[in-house]
Amino acid sequence: MAVAAPATDRGGETRRRILDVAAEAFAERGYVGTSLNDVLKASGVTKGGFYFHFPSKEALALATLRHKQEQWSAAVMAAVLRYPRAVEQLDAMVDALCDLHEQDPTCRAVSRLCTELAEGHPELRPQLTPQFTTWVDLVASIIRKGQDEGDVRPEVEPAVAAEVAVGSFIGLETISETLTGRTDLRRRARDFRKLFFDAICRT
Repeated sequence: MAVAAPATDRGGETRRRILDVAAEAFAERGYVGTSLNDVLKASGVTKGGFYFHFPSKEALALATLRHKQEQWSAAVMAAVLRYPRAVEQLDAMVDALCDLHEQDPTCRAVSRLCTELAEGHPELRPQLTPQFTTWVDLVASIIRKGQDEGDVRPEVEPAVAAEVAVGSFIGLETISETLTGRTDLRRRARDFRKLFFDAICRT
């Protein structure tokens, strides 16, 4: 006889299902264009079930951002940690991010939510900040490691270089989305990677 799953497990599955559906909806229609009824219908969850996990649409959007960031972080770190040296890790990070954008259509939810929430709900900006600072801090730490290993020029300021790298990738993502539906994102990312490495690495 099968043993019933604990209520906490079922609750966790329901929460993840809501987040996955919300990520798809936010990616396709943005924050304003997505209603809670859309999410309820697609996830098959009742209003009571939804409000058990999320008190509001804003809370759902913020949780979706954290959910996607956790997925991204796990995938990127798995790729980065396959390589011992910092310059190889930076290289692997670019490829891993391109892989995510090519394989996961819900990636677009992150940029759409950050843009719409920052503009329409400025009080939420402190909660949006980690979407960027997490990546900047990670890249900066790898650049410092590269300096310790002698591959990155010592005069490079890691935090500044990291902000340039993260901001540039976000910009390339936007340009690629607008012009080609992201079909040329990897090529653009590789072009930037060469310029970036030429700027920060020892010759």
